[in-house]
Amino acid sequence: MDNSALWVAVVTAATAVVASWVTNRGNAQAARIQAQAAAQAAHVAREREARRATQLDFIEQANEMGILYLRIPKYFEVENQETRAVSLTELRDQLRDSYRPFLRSLAVVSLECRPEPIAAAKAVHAASGEAYGCLIVVERDIREAENFRRAVDAYLASVDSFIEVARQAERET
Repeated sequence: MDNSALWVAVVTAATAVVASWVTNRGNAQAARIQAQAAAQAAHVAREREARRATQLDFIEQANEMGILYLRIPKYFEVENQETRAVSLTELRDQLRDSYRPFLRSLAVVSLECRPEPIAAAKAVHAASGEAYGCLIVVERDIREAENFRRAVDAYLASVDSFIEVARQAERET
């Protein structure tokens, strides 16, 4: 083998080794980028699912309170004041018992969600406080029943608003 053939063989071999090394580095980098993208996509999906579960729990708690609020007006029609007072007190106690899980879900919404659903959840909380305050007034003076009905309507509207705001926030992600 002459000298030029030896040099061609050495250069060809060196080129092959360098090309292989560059290809392996490129493949490794591509695999790393792909793994990072997959991890990021999985993280985003987990966050979205956590927000969704949080919002669904809040809606469930708000609806449970709404059901109790909607049960109350039928007792306004009870003529016997003592019977009415006992029934309203019992429902008010049920509302108070459902308030703790409602507050817990509100706190989780405040930690997990975007600003718009957080503000809407706080509006539901405020409307609930207003309705509960009106219930206490009605227990003392049945003539305030219409104010309670309006407060419950506002509460239910705030729950509907939360649902729409949460839905819109999820569409934007």
